[in-house]
Order: sequence, then C-alpha cells, then structure tokens
Amino acid sequence: MNILGLQFGHDAGAAVLRDGRVASFVLRERLSRVKHALSLDPQTIDRAIAEAGIGVGDIDFCAITSTQKIELIARDPRRIAVSLERHPDHAAPCSLADILARAGTDPATLLFSQVFDLLYRNRKGEDLLRHSVAHYFPEHRSEPEEAFSRLGWLDTYITTDMWARRPRLEEIAATDYGRLLETDVVRHGFHFPATLVLDGRRIPAYLIHHHMAHAASIYYLAGVERAAILCHDGFSGGQSYHAGMFYYGDGHRIFPLAPHHLVAGAIYETTGIRLNLGLVGPSGKLMGLAPYGEPRLFAEDFVGNQYDLHAAGHRNPPEDWIARCLARAEALGYDLRPFRSRAQMTARINADIAASTQRLFERTLLAAVAAFDSVLQRMGLAGLPLCYAGGTALNCPANSLLAQEGRFTAVHVPPWCDDSGLALGAALALYHNVLDRPPGGPPRPGLDAYLGPRVTDGDVEAALQRHGAPLVWDRPPDWAEVAAEDLAADRVIGWFEGRSEIGPRALGHRSILADARRAENWARVNRIKGREAWRPFAPAVLAERAATWFEGAPLPSPHMLFTARVLSPALPAITHVDGSARLQTVDEGCGDFHRLLRRFEALTGVPVVLNTSFNGPGEPIVETPDDALRFFLASELDALYIAGRRVRRRPA
Repeated sequence: MNILGLQFGHDAGAAVLRDGRVASFVLRERLSRVKHALSLDPQTIDRAIAEAGIGVGDIDFCAITSTQKIELIARDPRRIAVSLERHPDHAAPCSLADILARAGTDPATLLFSQVFDLLYRNRKGEDLLRHSVAHYFPEHRSEPEEAFSRLGWLDTYITTDMWARRPRLEEIAATDYGRLLETDVVRHGFHFPATLVLDGRRIPAYLIHHHMAHAASIYYLAGVERAAILCHDGFSGGQSYHAGMFYYGDGHRIFPLAPHHLVAGAIYETTGIRLNLGLVGPSGKLMGLAPYGEPRLFAEDFVGNQYDLHAAGHRNPPEDWIARCLARAEALGYDLRPFRSRAQMTARINADIAASTQRLFERTLLAAVAAFDSVLQRMGLAGLPLCYAGGTALNCPANSLLAQEGRFTAVHVPPWCDDSGLALGAALALYHNVLDRPPGGPPRPGLDAYLGPRVTDGDVEAALQRHGAPLVWDRPPDWAEVAAEDLAADRVIGWFEGRSEIGPRALGHRSILADARRAENWARVNRIKGREAWRPFAPAVLAERAATWFEGAPLPSPHMLFTARVLSPALPAITHVDGSARLQTVDEGCGDFHRLLRRFEALTGVPVVLNTSFNGPGEPIVETPDDALRFFLASELDALYIAGRRVRRRPA
C-alpha cells in the first residue's frame, strides 16, 4: 500500500509510505529556499512521488494535515486540489463524520481560513501573525488568489464529556481516562474523509488532526510496543486540544486521553518575539540566550496550564508573563534601556527574561508530565517510555530534565519533532491508526534523520560545471581523511554527504564543521553564517567516546535534542557560558561523517568537532549541490566537501 502524506501549513512537505515504511520525504523549504515555507506546490509532491519510485497512479490513499488555523493552499489548481467529497474507497470508521451526519451538519461549516484574509484582504488587528505568514508565503506578493487552490482547514474534531470541563493540571492528574480505551470512538475521532485531485486523478484522502500527526511521527518509529505520548507546540489556544494532548500508544493504535491545555509553548514563543529575536524561529534563539542570564524574574504562579493560570488571574498568559517580568525587573532596579536591543541582547534585562522563561517552561513541562504520569498510574499503565513531539520538543535543556527525572523508562524525540515532521506523521497515522494496519514484525527503531532527496554523482558534476569558473576541485582517495586534516589545520569546511536531514538540525550531511578546540571559532563560524555573535554551537562526538567528554544527556543522542555538560576545557568553541552543549553522537549510520571524526581523533586526540547547519541567516539548510556551491562562493568557508570531492576557490 502506498500512502502520500501532505503537510500544507508552515514547514510544508510531502512524504510517501510504502507498506508502512518511509520511502521518501521532501520539505518544501529546501526546494523553494523560503524558510518554513507554507503551502504546497506540484514540484514538492512530484519529487516525493518520484523519490519513492512510484507514479501518481500508484497512490492508494493520501493523508493530509496542516498547521493550526492554516488552510490547505496549493499552487496550480489545475494539478492539485482538495475537497470534502466522499470517495468510494472511504471505508475507515470516522466518528466525526458519523456525528455530523446524525446532526445534519455540513462539515464545511467547521472549516477555518485566515491566510488569504490576512494577506489578500488585509484583515486588521493581527499584525504579528500577518508578518510571519507573509514570510512563510511570499507568493502572495506576486501571485493572484486564482493561482492557488484552497480549502479551509479542519481544526475542530470530536470531544467527550470528560473533556468538557476546564481542568487544572491537578484535576487532570486525578481523572481516570480508562474508559476512553474501551471503544474506538475517540481514537477514530481525529480524522475526516476528503478527496485529493492530483493531475486529474481522484485519490481517497483523510484529513489528520495536527497533534495526531505529531504523535504518530514519533510513536510508530520509536521502536516501542506501547508508550505514553505527549504533544505540545507554540499555538496560543490553551483551550481544547489545539496546543496538544496526552495520548497512549498500544500496538498500532493511538488513543487520545486528554487535552493538557498548556500555554507554555505560546509563552515561550511570544517572549522570544517580544525580546526582538525575530518572528521566524524566536524560540531557538531564546533557548540559546537563556544561559547568559539567571532566572531572577521567574514567578511560580505562572506554572501550570491555561486554567491554572486563569485561576491565578492571568487572562492573557503570554502578555501577562512579559508584563510581570518587566515589572519585577523594574522593581529590582534593572536597567531597562537595553530591553529588545539586538546590539545588547545579552544585557541583564534580556538575558534574565530569557533565563526566567526557560525556567518557567521547564517547570511547567515537568508539572504536566507529573500529571500525565498520575493519569497513567491511575489507569494501570506504569513503566512506559515517553514519546514527545511538537515544536516545544526542540527545547534541549527541558528534554534533558525529562530524561533525568526518570518518570519514564526512556524519552524519545524525533529529529522532525516540529511541523516539518507532519507529512510523515499524517501518513503513519493514516496507515496504522485509521486503516488499522499493524506493523509487520516486531517494532523497529526508525528515527533515521537522513530521509531527504537523493543526490546523484551527475547532479554534483553538473552543478560544478555551472559554477566552475571560480572553483577548483579534486577527488581525494579518502575525502573524510582529507577533511579531518583540514579541520585539524583550523580550516572551516562545508560538508555535504548523501541524503539531507529532515528536521531543523544539521546532523553531518548538510553541515558546517570547525575545530571545537579553538575558542575563536565560536565567533568565526557565527560570522561565516551571518548570525548573532552570542549564539552557541553544538558538538558532534563519536558515539563510543561521548561518555568520556560529556555527561547528563541520555546516550546515544544522535539528533541534537538533549543538552549535556561538557567535561573538558579543551572544547571552548562548543561550550556554552553555563558549561552546557547541545549534543550529537555520531555512529557508523551517519556515513562518512563518522569516519571523518575517527580520523580527526587520530590526528588530535579529540573525537569532537563543531557542527552547525549549512545555511545562511534566514535560509533553510542547503539541499542541492547548487545551494551548497552558491553558499560556498559567497562565504568565508575554506573548503567545501561534496560527495567525495574537495572544492576550493581558484587562486587569484
């Protein structure tokens, strides 16, 4: 069975499952070169289908999802369109469809649209949202509405009487949700039948709820038979299940247990925006800024979910948090003048707000997980691993605290835990949870980040010829060995190998590498990438040496999703001001990147290099040889290693 997964929201993408296995995965931003690109185009879908080795006629079903409140927008309505029409092959049970049919309700009345209203009709009053959506969807500046097909997004699925009240975390912890496992009504309540028209062919499709897609993106690939599943992101609606849920995974089934009503992600993201860290990706920068400060502005009464905070008098938690931080800072005699100043971002006011917000997020996450653990204990489901997805799962210090706390046997976070993983998650949810397909054989780990499009030798040669005049290149007998020698000689290199990483982290296939032993490389690589000088870098370490050089993170840690303490003073370029580092462990599955590290260790005695994403400011990670060569020619990189070749600038 071939399933096409489509994510239409920001971080749009397409993935193909063949009999439950990942056959292809394409992120639109990597092709369009618009970071966090919103909407889909034929090129992204065509590439995913071709990479899977199938044609449009081979697709059996399509799984469709989106970011909250983002309608389904597709370039070229002659080729791509989605509707709520039924298809003869719609046979899977659907609780929401049954409920609407009994009530005589038209499902179209539940659909939500806002992107075109904001960008084409200039709807007032939502400037921050308009600016971010305008970045994700720049096509609105040059294309008329008629250039796109569009269907409103279904954000509201079913509910139960158990979710009707407004519970604080302690009330959730005291509730027995066991009866939700006794039937499939709720499990089948987070999808809805639709039809995809692709190149004239009508394909049976199902809309998949945003957080169900997040849950599936980790649970079905974590190599576990049962798990607690937590999803949370920065969506600001703490009511209902739009900001995330607690789930229970059992075999091939995912049972929604309860909305957690958290607003911690929204507080975190809004704080990043208010600190002037940008509308695109402020949370990652806030996480990097926090170690420069102390959590002196932390306030205990902001710990909890939406209803805990309402009970404490906080009706607009994100804005109330910022106001509280500023009021406390003023009362403590802080100099408020550097607030929001990009030139003084590490000033006490900014750094302490960041540190306090990080502390708030960690405390809230641990409180939520404690409530979830109580729910599971009450249901007789102790001793489970935790699968965690959604944008907040990129918070490495919090992830490490989850692992250290030991409530769960393990903590699994996918490299695509943000919305970049939704196309794959939707396809997995459809295959297993909707169509009721159990995995063939025992559970198998499948968190391989290197799922992007393939690059052929011909692709590389053609790109080199196009850019060739200012370049010279050769094929060393062992490119990994020569790259290690360059690093040991303090050269900063680009490293381009095999299929690209899915998700926001570069993990040694589209990376910029430098010698972590040299303190000056912190500033040097930030300059090369056009980043703020204060932003930290991550280490890549041989997996078999990690415990000697780092502690405090679960090992192995292959996806830069946990923070460790650096044990040696020999690594100043990757050691943050608090002695921490966002760790990547590297084994043979990483390809020649592993051999590079082995050779670097042989040369220097250190099995660690600085590893950062191969991209410039505001850009996606490079995808193609052309992307890599363009960056190289415009940068201060000393060399580019690409598919077995060493590329340098032609001497003047």
